[in-house]
Amino acid sequence: MCSFNDLDIYQPGEKTRDLARRLECSELAAAVLDSRAADEEQFRQLLNVPDLRRQLDELFLGRAASAARELWLKAVPGKRVFVYGDYDVDGVSSTVIALELAQQSGAAEAVYYIPDRRSEGYGLHPANMRRIIADGFETLIVADCGSKDVEAVEMARAAGMDVLIFDHHAVEGDIVRIDSLVNPQMDGDAEAKRLCATAVLWCWAWQSHILPESRLAGMLQLAALATVSDCMPLGPLNRSLTREGIKMMRRAPRRGLRELLRSLCPNEPDSMIDENRLSMKVIPCLNAAGRVQVADVAVNVLSGLGSPLELQRSVDQLLDLNRRRRDISAAICTSINAGLEQGERSQVLFNGSWPVGILSAIASRLCSEHNKAFALAAPSGGGIRGTLRVPSGANAVELLKSLDDLLDAWGGHKSAAGFSVDQLKWPRLERELNSLLQNIKVEKTPEEVIEFEPDRITGAAWDEVQRIGPFGNGNPLPAFFVPLDARTTYAPLGKRGLHTRVLFGGNALLAFNGAEQIERTEGIRGWIYRPRPNLWQGRVSLQYIVEGIVVA
Repeated sequence: MCSFNDLDIYQPGEKTRDLARRLECSELAAAVLDSRAADEEQFRQLLNVPDLRRQLDELFLGRAASAARELWLKAVPGKRVFVYGDYDVDGVSSTVIALELAQQSGAAEAVYYIPDRRSEGYGLHPANMRRIIADGFETLIVADCGSKDVEAVEMARAAGMDVLIFDHHAVEGDIVRIDSLVNPQMDGDAEAKRLCATAVLWCWAWQSHILPESRLAGMLQLAALATVSDCMPLGPLNRSLTREGIKMMRRAPRRGLRELLRSLCPNEPDSMIDENRLSMKVIPCLNAAGRVQVADVAVNVLSGLGSPLELQRSVDQLLDLNRRRRDISAAICTSINAGLEQGERSQVLFNGSWPVGILSAIASRLCSEHNKAFALAAPSGGGIRGTLRVPSGANAVELLKSLDDLLDAWGGHKSAAGFSVDQLKWPRLERELNSLLQNIKVEKTPEEVIEFEPDRITGAAWDEVQRIGPFGNGNPLPAFFVPLDARTTYAPLGKRGLHTRVLFGGNALLAFNGAEQIERTEGIRGWIYRPRPNLWQGRVSLQYIVEGIVVA
């Protein structure tokens, strides 16, 4: 629920109609463009994503890219290769690509390892490195971590191993000093700095001609999946990568992705795959493996290896892990919110019974719901591991950097970071971090919405709006506003009366789980909604889903 003061309402007019005529697009697409762009050149950039191949030719990943190519050609063919990854979707996706690149480059053997999030935590650990060295591997490929793992990398190099690292995490403080560390955060261009680790690895492989383009094209699906999962800023390159990867998923999805999508979205055609279905259905399942158990089952699914029965068992295991993750998360969120309602003021929360693996998702949810920073922590191994989420305008990495003397390890992105700390230092860290979080000044920015009646949003017009996508961080899915008028009536929806149809004219908004709230809300002035494609009896049509009630 929100008031008019919370909204920045764009009202289409003659300017919008003139823009639609000039760009030869629908008034709906023109309204979306005009609401978020300043000039006609920006309009055209949004409407026409630059050619991916040209962007890849111009991309600069950093000086290490060429050195990494030379090392790859020497250190992978005919060698025993060990791939070390991470447990989230970006880590799993980059692990799968690294494995496939090594196998198809002629490695004598290629195996992988992803640490246990609960007992080991993030990064390349010296204890694991000792086992890898003892097993006689000649080449180490590290994906989605490694930039700050100085000790473990030095151990590998001292043992005579060739090391390649593909990462995208912040590089402040002690970092690995090798020529084959491909991390655009060091010296890449602006578009390269927006890439997730999977996209860094895929773009590097494409530029370096590691495999024929036809083979690399199929791996682009994983780069798109990871870009959506890591909420990377959707500048021109990430939009192109995600758009082309989703197109490939629709046309010829990877075997494991296809089986997972069929289980999650039965009876839906591949043509309905989009960034929303990935973020709301596919990604939580894949992430659940590393959060609740270990990430290997997610690797099995994305690799698509094994018989049909074996692959289906892996998919079923993912679905079960996601149900467990969802139930545990809901219980913890309910408990935390109950404490906040009763006056709990701390934004740094610790509980000895919380599973470490699911805390990042809960912290993100709390940060979003309350629009303030939260850090959640729990015991892990002999120490404490935590996760930090901050609202727009704050910087999680800078906050942890200021507490470096108290932390065993830390790293992450501007909006999300993780850390580990000795139990004896926890009380002081808890006090100092909470003080920092409570002093963050969050400026509430109005939500941008477009005043547009749903009966004017046709399927063809919505298809034009999709050209501005994919939507996500930095390129939000447009939201629409329709005011209450004399025609508005309500009708129950569903057997239990939990949902409501908001009727006016010849169209209806669907307010899922909104019946009770609508009934007890006085002074309703309008609705915020978004269109969503829906399959019914073999036909795809648009639904108009209420996301907010606007009051006076």
